[in-house]
Amino acid sequence: MHPQLPDSPVGRLAGELIRHVNTDSPAQLRQWASGVLSSSVASDDKAAFITDLASVASESGGVNVFDVRTDPHQPGMLEVAVKAHRHAQAAALFWLQTDPAHPDQLAQAMLVEMDDPLFDNWPKGPVSHAELGKLIHVVLDKLVSQSDFSGCVTVADGGEIVFDECRGLADRSFNVPIDHQTKFHIGSVGKMFTAVAIAQLVEAGKLSWNDTLAKLVPEYPDQATAKKITVWELLHHTSGLGDFMVPDYFDHSTNFINPADYLGLIARQPKMGEPGKGLSYSNAGYVLLGRIIENVSGENYFDYIQQHIFKPAQMTSSGFDSADQIVPELSVGYYHDDGVFSPTWKACWVKNVYKGSPAGGGYSTNADLLRFAKAVQGGKLLGPATLAKMFDGVIPAGAGAIGAGIDERLSHGRHIRGHQGGIQGTTTDLEMVWETGAAVALTSNEGMSQHWLLAEYIADLLAAEGAKN
Repeated sequence: MHPQLPDSPVGRLAGELIRHVNTDSPAQLRQWASGVLSSSVASDDKAAFITDLASVASESGGVNVFDVRTDPHQPGMLEVAVKAHRHAQAAALFWLQTDPAHPDQLAQAMLVEMDDPLFDNWPKGPVSHAELGKLIHVVLDKLVSQSDFSGCVTVADGGEIVFDECRGLADRSFNVPIDHQTKFHIGSVGKMFTAVAIAQLVEAGKLSWNDTLAKLVPEYPDQATAKKITVWELLHHTSGLGDFMVPDYFDHSTNFINPADYLGLIARQPKMGEPGKGLSYSNAGYVLLGRIIENVSGENYFDYIQQHIFKPAQMTSSGFDSADQIVPELSVGYYHDDGVFSPTWKACWVKNVYKGSPAGGGYSTNADLLRFAKAVQGGKLLGPATLAKMFDGVIPAGAGAIGAGIDERLSHGRHIRGHQGGIQGTTTDLEMVWETGAAVALTSNEGMSQHWLLAEYIADLLAAEGAKN
C-alpha cells in the first residue's frame, strides 16, 4: 500500500484502486470497479466513475499519489490526489468513502480534475491589487494552456473592480467567445438564494427556524420522518435526507419542474441518517426548502426568487431555464466524454437536468453574482440580526463549516463565506470576505473541475489584504 494512504478500510481500498489503475487494462478495471462500488451508489454515478477509471487506465500511463487528506468530521472519507505518468501536468483528485454497512465497498467514489499544482508558488500574505491582477492573469493563461479553461473571473474590493477577465468559448460548435455578458449555469451556488429566501420569511415572522417539515409541507408523503426534521436541519444538511439525483429522476427529468413535483421521489429515497445527528449533503433538503417557500409565501419558488432576491439585488441577467428554452448569451456546458485525462469535450445539451431547482441549476453572470454578494452583505436582502443567525451554530466540514446555506472558513482572521457549484458542464464559486466586503466570482462552462480553487486562493489574498488594513 502507498505509504501516504492510511491503514483503514478506505485507505486499503484506495491502495487497491491505485494498483488496479496502474496494472489493469480498461476492461479489467471496469470489472474490478463494478464489484467494489456499493449498491447504494446511484447507477449513473457508478457508470460515470467506471468510465473515468477506464479513461485513467488508457490515457494516463499510470498514476502517482502526491497528496492524501482525511476529514475528521466525515469518517471513512478520503481524498487522494494523483498525477498522470504520461502527462506530467495532469492531476486529478479521487473522493472516496466507504459504506458503513460494507467497509470493503465504496459508497462514494468520484474523480475530478485538479489544478492545485498551479498554486504551489501562490503568495501566502497580502499583495497589492495590481499584483493580484497579474497573478490571476498568469494562472488563467496556464489554465487555458493546461486544461483548456473557459470561463470568467471577477474580483471586487473597496468599491472597485480589481480584476475582470474571461477566456475560452461559450459555444465550441460555432466558435463563439465568452465575454462579460455571457451567462453560465451556476449549480449549487443557487442554494444561497434558497437559504436567503427562507431567512427572509423567518424575518417576516411567517415561519421559524425550528418549524418542522411536517408543519410547513403537510402534503409530504412521509409525515413520520417530516415530523422529525426542522427547517434549520434542512438548511445545514443535517436532516438525514439524501439526494434526488437518482435514475428515476434522470429517466423522467421533464416531470420535475416545480418543488412539489419532487416530493414523492424524495420520500422514496433511502435515509442517510437520523435528523440532527450528522452531516450529509442533501440536494433533496433544498428542494423541500423550496416547497416551504411556496407554501409560506403563496408564490411559486422561481417567482419568489425573481421578485425578492434577483430584483432587489439588481440581478438582471439571472434566472432558471429549462433545457429546451432559448436564453440569449447562455453558454453551452461541456465535460470530458471519456474521463478527466481525456482531451475530448462533449456538450451537455440535455444530459442531466431539465430545469434547475431550489437545490441549484439556475444561471447568472459574474456581475450579477457580485451584485448578490453586495446585496447580502449590504443589508438589501436581510437585516443584520437575521444574517448573523445564519452563521450561528455552523456545522464543521473539512477546513471550514456549513452555515445556513452559506459555507464559511477562516483565513487571515477573516471569514470567507460563499458556495461552490459543480456538475457536468458547470464549475462556479462565489466567495465573500465578510468583514471587508471584498468578493470573487468564478464561472465556467466546463465541469466538474477544480477550477473553483482559483476563487478560493484569490479570496485568501483578499482576506490577507483586509487583515493588513
